[in-house]
Order: sequence, then C-alpha cells, then structure tokens
Amino acid sequence: MKKISRSSILAVLSLIVFTLCGKNEETIIPVSTGVSEKQIAIITTANSALRIDPLISTTRIDQMKKGEITEILERSAVTQTIAGHSDYWYRIKLSNGITGWVFGRNISILNDASSDNVESYLSSFWEKETSELGEALHGKWWSVNRFGDYTSHCLEIYKDGRYASYIKGAQKKIEGNYNFDFNRSQVIFLAGTSFEGELFYVRRGEIFSLYRDTANDEIRFRKINNNPESQSEVSEEESTGEKPDTAEGLKKTDEN
Repeated sequence: MKKISRSSILAVLSLIVFTLCGKNEETIIPVSTGVSEKQIAIITTANSALRIDPLISTTRIDQMKKGEITEILERSAVTQTIAGHSDYWYRIKLSNGITGWVFGRNISILNDASSDNVESYLSSFWEKETSELGEALHGKWWSVNRFGDYTSHCLEIYKDGRYASYIKGAQKKIEGNYNFDFNRSQVIFLAGTSFEGELFYVRRGEIFSLYRDTANDEIRFRKINNNPESQSEVSEEESTGEKPDTAEGLKKTDEN
C-alpha cells in the first residue's frame, strides 16, 4: 500500500481551509445560537413569513401572527440586509411544532423564558400597540363611496378607547368602547355602529383609512378632522367641490 506523506496531508488540509475561507460572505451558514438557556422570540410584525431557508427568496412555510410565542433554535452566521434593514435570520419552532426561518427584524428575543417574563413582555407590547394605534385613529371620520363622495355615516374615535357612531342629522349617537384585532387589522366596536359592522384599518405612509369591503357590502371612511368633537360639517367641504384623494387614503393595500 502506498504511504501518504505528511506533506500531502498538509496540502489537502490547506486546500480545505482555503476553500471554506473563500466562500462568498453573503452565503448564509446556519449555526447554533450557542445558548444553554432556552430563548423565546415574540413575533412583532403581523403576517411575518416563516421560510424554509434563511433567504427572502425561499418558500414560505407559514404566516405568523403578531404576538405569537416561538422558540429560537439557531441563528444564521451572518446578517442580511432586507429593505434597508440588516439583521440575522433565526430558525424558530412554533407552538404547533413547525420549524423554519424568520428575519430578525420581525421578532423580539427574550433571554428569560419564564412564563412571568413572557406575560409581562406581551402585556407591555399590546399596551404600546393599542396606545399608538388609538392615537393614530383619534379624530372625526366621515363615510365616502368608491367615487370619493361623502355619504351619511359619521364616526368619532377617541384615543382613550371610546367612540361614537351616528347618521348625519341624527339626534342620538351610538356610543361605546372599541378594541383592536391586530392580526386581522380590524377595529371592533363593542356597542354596535350606525353602519352595522366592524372596520378594517390600513396604513399607507402616515395616512390611515378605515374600510369594509366585501362582495355585497362596501363602506369606507376618511378622517376629516383630528378633533373627534369638531362641529365642522362635510357639506362645507362639499360646497368647495373638493373630494377625498382616494388614491392616497382609501386604496386597499397590504404592507406585509
């Protein structure tokens, strides 16, 4: 049997090291997080994609809900930049046992996996989300049709969780409290409304619009004043011939 020289072995090892070091820096190499303690990740972006590999172009396994609790299994070796944001990819396990990769910007990592810490984080998280959205929707809203013409429903939304709904000219208002279904992007009116239903919200830049759009039912709202108690009437705006910019405020979009 031919004996392999020591120099030949060293040459082969050198070639392997050179090959590994010469890999493109953008190649994602999964590595263990190296943490002995269990790490929990909370999904912080609605409809976040769980992917089969740590690349934006790979197959989507699942679509996760905001506030969902997951367990971190691994982290990518290098960061990747997506839509101007640089972060690692994390391989996570959902409560149903499905595993896959999520971009780091869509999660918040908790090193303390105790139930008390997770509950405390989620409580603060939802409180902040509710406060910010309530602040954004605070104001007086008026219904419009698909052509941008004002119709008959008015909606007053207050940042403290109250609302009032009524038809133009009505003496009595429907008043109550609202809450949010963040995963459906929906405002829930607990005491009912003059337009009989809930509304979805959508954000484009800094502009929000409210709508309900089904095959047999369509209603949209445009904010006409940041003060929900404003006494201004839509008819004053109509008399100027101005109409809402449907392209800016009322077009249904999906930011995710």
